[in-house]
Amino acid sequence: MNRKQVRLGVLGLGPRGRGIAKLYAQHPNCRIVALCDRIASMNELAAAEIGDPDVKCYTDYEQMLASEPMDALFIAAPPDIQVEMACYAMERGIHVTTEVPAAYTLQQCWDLVRTVEKTGVKYQLSEQTRYWGFIRQWKEMAARGDLGKILFAEGEYLHFADWDYFLDPQTGERFNGSAAPPEGREVERTWRQRRYIHPIYYLPHTLSPLLSITGGRVTRVSCMGTRPESYYVDNLATRDIEVALMHTDNDVVYRVAVGFTSPHGMRKETGYHWYQVKGTNGSVEWNRTDCDKPKMWTAHDGQWRDMEWSTDVEGASDYMKQSGHGGSDGWPIENFLQAILEDTPIEMDVYKAAECAAPAILAAESSHEGGTLKDVPDFRKRG
Repeated sequence: MNRKQVRLGVLGLGPRGRGIAKLYAQHPNCRIVALCDRIASMNELAAAEIGDPDVKCYTDYEQMLASEPMDALFIAAPPDIQVEMACYAMERGIHVTTEVPAAYTLQQCWDLVRTVEKTGVKYQLSEQTRYWGFIRQWKEMAARGDLGKILFAEGEYLHFADWDYFLDPQTGERFNGSAAPPEGREVERTWRQRRYIHPIYYLPHTLSPLLSITGGRVTRVSCMGTRPESYYVDNLATRDIEVALMHTDNDVVYRVAVGFTSPHGMRKETGYHWYQVKGTNGSVEWNRTDCDKPKMWTAHDGQWRDMEWSTDVEGASDYMKQSGHGGSDGWPIENFLQAILEDTPIEMDVYKAAECAAPAILAAESSHEGGTLKDVPDFRKRG
């Protein structure tokens, strides 16, 4: 592409969509040409927040794509319905980046992969934790062989909040905290209430960084969880925590845990994320609490040492540092725009997106069945 700016449409303007739209609007290589949300007031709010009250706004994404010339589309619609939208845009030659998770069914994973292969356009999953500074350092250590043969990796995402469980489809008002619908209001359930019955679905921020370090892909998974009614949030059909064991094709065992409905303490810069990687020659571990430090153990001296790792990336611009989530939100934006303008590879491409989504989908099935062992398909395999 000869132009210096990507013409971008934004679809889905809830809190996350508006926040990322502002970051795209601030990037010198991007120009937002259209906004779309089924709730008109969300369009108006987003237009004001990006500083362009005259930007074209739509409540129908098909109409937007038919009316506005654009190179790319950022989708922050509910993730369990975004795949159809993404494929519709890609079929029309539009590059697409979506929010996490990429998909909620295996068929959706295949739809994404096959549409990218058929159309040749670029698809990116906007997963940002793989860009954290310490994750990059661990990846480099693993590649150099500092940790030896990696045997085991762990990740946790234990994030309690007063989540938004209901939405007024006329005004966009969100109702947080209670899993009981507000009296006297016509509301609909948000995707969180639809999908939090299995928190293990939300694995991209765990699998993406771990797979970037260990390499390989998950081939088998088994999962168990607590009962399907929260112990902490009244009236909410969810498992407060689910834990999965996974095995990769390069012989690494993973243990991953996810929960959103039981209070848990912070882990400093990473919020509610925690990681550990163990190899034959050494182990690295992120801090478990907000009063702890990251640690490394090596077989060479047999000692645990406190480390000064952080989410910061050396040499990162102010734009990156201020972009949110430990300075990581800007990296998928930069990678996506650069890939379009310079025809370079996508870091978190459609195959990696599917390889983060499919193990989670099958883990949820396994949990529902009491821990059955599931085989994960290979989305790169042909024939």
